[in-house]
Amino acid sequence: MHITDIPAQRLRHQQLIKTTFKTPREIVAFFGAMQSQEYASSKWGIGARLPGCREVQVEQAIQDKSIVRTTVFRGTLHLVAAEDIHWMLQLIAPNVKAKMSSMQRKLGLDEAGLTKTNQLIAKALKNGNHHTRKELTDLLQKNGIDTSENRMNHIIYHASVERIICNGPLRGKQSTYTLLHEWVPNNTPLQREEALHKLAGRYFTSHGPATVHDFAQWAGISVADAKTGLQGVQSSLLSQEIDETMYWMAPAKKVTEKDTHLLLPAFDEYFIGYKDRSTLIDSQFTSKVMTNNGIFNPIMVRNGEVIGTWKRTLKKDSVTITTELFKARKALLKAFEPAARQYADFLGLTLSSFS
Repeated sequence: MHITDIPAQRLRHQQLIKTTFKTPREIVAFFGAMQSQEYASSKWGIGARLPGCREVQVEQAIQDKSIVRTTVFRGTLHLVAAEDIHWMLQLIAPNVKAKMSSMQRKLGLDEAGLTKTNQLIAKALKNGNHHTRKELTDLLQKNGIDTSENRMNHIIYHASVERIICNGPLRGKQSTYTLLHEWVPNNTPLQREEALHKLAGRYFTSHGPATVHDFAQWAGISVADAKTGLQGVQSSLLSQEIDETMYWMAPAKKVTEKDTHLLLPAFDEYFIGYKDRSTLIDSQFTSKVMTNNGIFNPIMVRNGEVIGTWKRTLKKDSVTITTELFKARKALLKAFEPAARQYADFLGLTLSSFS
């Protein structure tokens, strides 16, 4: 395998070419976790990998609790299969709390204060209650808790990592929070090393070819922990050294490569799931996809290479998609039309314009 073969391999392992999965839960469980900072984008992240899937099916899987949306890796929201959420949070909690402790102290959020906010939130959500972020903020303020200056973000994050809350059902277009143990009862916990092995297996199977540093960045764990995880599963993976860097991936049947033209969402695992993205995009265009403040835009992917960005405009019964190619290659647009129609079908809308 040459360095130029990596994008095609990743397309295959990321289920963007000829997936065998049938349901949203299967896709999410295969990945281990899929970033869900933007809810609409994460739903399309599943839909793009399941031809024929509709947005309502993804929403139903979340409503049915087979998929959970909560803060997991890197301090951001992810979609996780229900059977995995407890052991994943148990694994990352110590590292996350250690990383956040300095900022929390600056904000005056000590362990005793966070214990109190956890108790107040848990009491409010008991017996199947669901509250929006604003409702929880109002509740804490009435109890004398200062939620200003980003404190509420830390309070919510801490409660999520402590396995107290997760996202509950939507109320209109607003997200709510609910008690995790009521939404998804705890299952048998894993020992830390076993959890690292399991997480490494999910990552390299779904993201390979990838490096141990890619894995560490994706999971928000130390390189040492990433190596421990890899050691437990490397016998089931293929490895290859390319340009003095070792890559790992799951074995896969060789398939005939065809031209692929994909419209992938913002924060998609195909782009965000790696520390080194140099094989996926010309570095001069990286700033068009990811901004300095951590925002990732929807991407146009041709044969594994990110060649542009896109955005949508929704109307009542239709969607308009506009693109920005990094280079003047408008002749390529026609090849992306099937992907645009797939996206419109996913939303249950007609494609009114694609340009």
